[in-house]
Order: sequence, then structure tokens, then C-alpha cells
Amino acid sequence: MKDIAKIAGVSINTVSRALNDKPEINEKTRRRIKRIARELNYTPNSIAASLASRKTKTIGLIIPDICDPFFAQQARGVEDTAKEEGYSVILLNTDEISEAELKAVATLRSIRVAGLMLTSVFPGTDHIENLNKQKVPLVLLNRRCQEIDTNYVINDNQKGAYKATKHLIKLGHKKIGVILGPQRITSVLDRYVGYKKAMAEAGIELSEKYIVYGENLKPSTGEILAEQLLRNNPRPTAILAYCDSLAIGAYAAARNMGLSIPEELALVGYDDIPYAQYFEIPLTTVAQPAYNMGKAACKIILEKIKLGGDEKDLESQHIVFEPELVIRKSCGAQVQIESSWSDY
Repeated sequence: MKDIAKIAGVSINTVSRALNDKPEINEKTRRRIKRIARELNYTPNSIAASLASRKTKTIGLIIPDICDPFFAQQARGVEDTAKEEGYSVILLNTDEISEAELKAVATLRSIRVAGLMLTSVFPGTDHIENLNKQKVPLVLLNRRCQEIDTNYVINDNQKGAYKATKHLIKLGHKKIGVILGPQRITSVLDRYVGYKKAMAEAGIELSEKYIVYGENLKPSTGEILAEQLLRNNPRPTAILAYCDSLAIGAYAAARNMGLSIPEELALVGYDDIPYAQYFEIPLTTVAQPAYNMGKAACKIILEKIKLGGDEKDLESQHIVFEPELVIRKSCGAQVQIESSWSDY
């Protein structure tokens, strides 16, 4: 900026105002300064600017795994919304590891992000409470705090799992296995409650051997857990997976064990990732609007950033999206259920 000011014959403050399109600068001067800046390949130092102002135009997004299509869609919703307001997004992955979450929060706080969006591994812990006390704009995405009142954007996990389980029961299944994520995650607990409710209403006794938990949401974990379920005697005739990524692994397990879907095993996922409908046997799943959820979370963050901890900003915002059961061939709805299934 000193070089630009020297060549243009103006002060550094005038250069700063011109490059930031402040209205008090003469248009001819503004154009000349910008031309010189281009010739010198000038790039603004946003880090230096944030150190000076103690503010950034950056939002932190912490999710389990950007390779998961559901989280990728959400991230895109966040970024598109942030971009409209001139904000950038920094993304960090946790792989559902609590220590990684704490480190990610510390890293983003150290570079002074303006706000945080977090798909938390924890049901509610000190780091969330501390962020609230420090008035850091914060939104929990996909999960909520049971112990602390804070902003969150989720889908109705309990209702979604209830709908899926009830659908399988209507198709004649009684031996329904469920593949879940880490037990500490609130959405896992909620979906398990929905599963239990549907089973109880149908008078079907729960069997612990048909309920399995994984430490992450990767397809490889779904494959291992599905094989574990399918080694039971009697084996389940249907499986509900916590998410489509785990359902992909369950597909592989069924294939490895020589079971055909849906004739010998009905399968239901959760999320409705973009290519669920393009599987060889299209996946029945519970849809939640990932992109719109990301947009909604980002809008809350931007609103909180603008309020800047104002006294009026005391009430937390809670947005709950409705889940939708999307019926395709993998559940057997379009295939005759063999009567012998209920006799396993």
C-alpha cells in the first residue's frame, strides 16, 4: 500500500479508502489507484486487517467428514449463503472424534472467525457453554445440546426414524436391525427413540442383538456392523441405517454374504444423498434437506454476527426441518414379501 501511495502521489489512508470503495474518494482517483494496484499485483492482507480490527469476514464450519455427500451438501449451503454477505468459510473435519472437535474449535477461535457452525460429537459439554458465555456467534448443525440452550438447526430425527421403522413393520417385518452412529451423539439417541417407539406401538419386543453402534459414519463401518447383524440366528429381515453412508456399507455386507436386496433383506437409509436413487437397487431413505439446512444455519450465524452480542440477542433460535420418507425398491415395498420372513 505504501508503494501504491508513492506512485499515485496520495496518502496510505486514501489508498485504503479507494481499495475498499469508500464513497468519499474521487472516482478518477479511485480508478487510478486500482489500476496501479493491479499493475503491482496487490493482494489485501486479510489477516493483518483482522488483527487490526479484531474482526474477520470468516465463518468456521466443523463437520464430521466432507467426503460424506450429506455434509458436503450442507457445506455448500453454508458457503453459498456466506458468500452472498461477503464472508468466507473455513472448514475442518472431526471424523466424530471428540478431541478433534475441541482442537478444531480452538484453531478457529485462534484465527478469530466471526462465528462458528458445529456438527458436535458431544451431547453437551463445557466448550459449548464457554462459547456461549464468550458471546461467540454459534449454531449447532444436525445436533443439539441437551444440557445447554443454544442455536441449532436439525431435522426431526425421532420422527424420521419412527416413519422408516413403521414402514418396515407395515411391510411385514418384525426382525428389524438398526445400525447407529456413536452413542454420545444426540441425533443417534433421537433416531433410536423413534425406532423404539415404532417397535413398541407394534408390540414387537426389542432385541439387543439387533442394535449396533459404530464409532463413525463411514461405509466401511456400516459394512462391518451389517455383517455383525446378519450373523445372528435368526438374522434380521430388515435393516435401518442411521445414515445413507452406513447403508452403503450394509449393501456391501449383504452382497458379501450372498443376500439379495430386497428379496432377502430390506434396507432403509437416512439423508437421501444425491446418488441414493441411482443405486442398482435404489435406496429407500429418510430425506432431510441438507443444502437448505446449511443455508438456515448460516443465516442465523450472519444475524448473530450483525447483532454482535447485543442485549436484544438473548433468545436462541431453533429450526427443526420435517423428515420425508422416500420409498424406493431397497425396502421391498414393490416386491412381494415372503410370508416365511415373519416366521424366522
